[in-house]
Amino acid sequence: MPTHTQCPRIAIVDIPGKGKGVIAKQYIPPGALIISEKPRITLPAQNSGMVDRQGLVRIFQALAALSQDDSEFIMSFPCAPSEDPILGRLKHFTPCFGDNAFGLCLTISRVNHTCYSANGSPNASYRWNTRTKEEDLRAIREIQEGQEIEVSYMSDITNYESPPAYLRRKFGFECCCEGCTRPPAERLASDQRILAYNAFVPQVHSRFGKENPLQILKDLEIQILILCEEGYIFEVAGRADDAFELCASYGDAASGRQWEEICRDRYAIHLGTDSDDWKVAQRLATRPQDYVGWQALGRRNLKGPSPRILEYCYRNIETARAESTESVASGGVAQSVASSFDLPSAGAPVKLSKGQKKKAKAKAKKQVAQNSDKTVVTM
Repeated sequence: MPTHTQCPRIAIVDIPGKGKGVIAKQYIPPGALIISEKPRITLPAQNSGMVDRQGLVRIFQALAALSQDDSEFIMSFPCAPSEDPILGRLKHFTPCFGDNAFGLCLTISRVNHTCYSANGSPNASYRWNTRTKEEDLRAIREIQEGQEIEVSYMSDITNYESPPAYLRRKFGFECCCEGCTRPPAERLASDQRILAYNAFVPQVHSRFGKENPLQILKDLEIQILILCEEGYIFEVAGRADDAFELCASYGDAASGRQWEEICRDRYAIHLGTDSDDWKVAQRLATRPQDYVGWQALGRRNLKGPSPRILEYCYRNIETARAESTESVASGGVAQSVASSFDLPSAGAPVKLSKGQKKKAKAKAKKQVAQNSDKTVVTM
């Protein structure tokens, strides 16, 4: 099992049924930056869609200028038999946002896909860092030693399309993850919940000042729980920020601060504490009065997140490592509740006391601070 020469915590290996993939060589906590790397190859941005002849010409000119080693590197990626052997491999390039280019990385482009679902979700995510001009791969859940690192190839949830159909159309493969292999009725129910969520989000701010704010907060909590059940944990940040803005609009600093702390801590795990989103959330969590719409709707005491929301956002960060280690030792799969941020699959939520919630949040923040900027590797 060869170890990545510049990142000893991961290795590129053959994954049965998938080709190449990336596994963890050691335990990786949520929020840790696994690797940052510059693309080995970049191509003009028109390699997404390729709808005009001029764009195709630029693509092929760039490909023709590549060295033999780089050309062989591109050809080492899989391509469906029905696809053009060159154009079909361009789907492995990812956007270099703001740089009018797409890149293919030595390591990150080898990370395989799994869908967001109630049955298991990605344990990592990648994003283009516009400041460093590198692709960042970050752990968003616990990753155990020997576990495959997986991301989602799905587009943003706001452009949601049923995963099996999207992956078949966009990437040319039949996804066999635990979410896609569910009975059709279960997949359809998930699709409907996510589509309902997408219909809910654009209407939230238009309800401010027109409806009972406590009802709006209740609806936001329902949507957050749905996101947790469906595995889209990153989206929780946006809805927690909506709740903060509602509370701040009524001048409720205490409740607003609690909501923005959830937003901030999700950004820390998914984006890192060097991201602009985290910095804004940190400032608002510290000084809710800095919100541009502070007290725009008057003064009213609302409420912060319920114990159930706090449990799902903080408790698993505190206890996941010990519980998932026990699960692995007993033969359990590392996609159980203990090793993720998903909702419990059964049973009533654990009720936490005020002291337990405070302790869990403190430990979670400490862990995020310790792990968010570890293991930066420049390729």
